[in-house]
Amino acid sequence: MKLDKLTNQLEGRQKGIETLFGAPAPAEAPPATSKRQPVPTSKRSTWKMRAWYVQPETASRLRAYVNRQQENGSSIDASGVVNEAIAMWLDQQGS
Repeated sequence: MKLDKLTNQLEGRQKGIETLFGAPAPAEAPPATSKRQPVPTSKRSTWKMRAWYVQPETASRLRAYVNRQQENGSSIDASGVVNEAIAMWLDQQGS
């Protein structure tokens, strides 16, 4: 690995920036801040995010079902379908 060569190139670029602009280059950029305000009715603000594994066929069937419903004008999404299915299953189990 030619780490020394890369280090020298980086130092040279930083010196060039200092020469052009008269100030040292910042060590790292400040963290990006989001200017978007959270939407209070968004699922991201009220629902719990979880991840489970499902069979590929199940995922394909769910995606196809949601796409068909959306094409027919429904405002359905996959998380709503999964939420309803889990709630119904838990009701059947008596939980």
